[in-house]
Order: sequence, then structure tokens, then C-alpha cells
Amino acid sequence: MAQFVLLTSALSVLGLPLIALAALLLAKLSTGAAARRAERRFLAVLVVMSLVTMHTVMTQNAAWLIHTATLGLMVVGSLWIPNQQAYNDSKDPFFAG
Repeated sequence: MAQFVLLTSALSVLGLPLIALAALLLAKLSTGAAARRAERRFLAVLVVMSLVTMHTVMTQNAAWLIHTATLGLMVVGSLWIPNQQAYNDSKDPFFAG
């Protein structure tokens, strides 16, 4: 049972931030319809990471700094890293101006 607790805490401390940063990279490196799916996944991971960060801060867990830094990287990275294809260049009529 102790191994399970250690595994879940390691996943929470290191696994979730790695998954979150991978979702950011996939959202920024994808194009076309895959980019829209990746952006939706990124938003879902951002919400989960926000909730996990709030939990670690409220419980004064030792991983609060890692989670807060990851959340900050996700927010800043989503604004700073450019997309591969601008929405104006897409053939989607929803984004037609």
C-alpha cells in the first residue's frame, strides 16, 4: 500500500505538470482540425491543473511551488508561443471575417 501512495504522490508532483506542458506544446504545434481538438484538451488540462494547484496551496503541500510554476507557464506559454496557423488563414467559415 505504501508503494501506491508513493506512486500517486509522484504522479501528482511530476506527472501532472509534465502532462500539462505536453498539452500546451501539442496545442501550439498542431494545425487544422487537430489544433482545435488540442486546444480543447489544453483548456481541460488547464482547468484540472488549476484545481490541483488550488488544492496543493490550500493543504500546504510541498508541491505547491511546482504546481504554481506550471500553471504560470501554461498561462504565459499559451499567450507567448505563436500558433502554427493563424485563424484568418484557415478555411473554416466560423473564423471568416
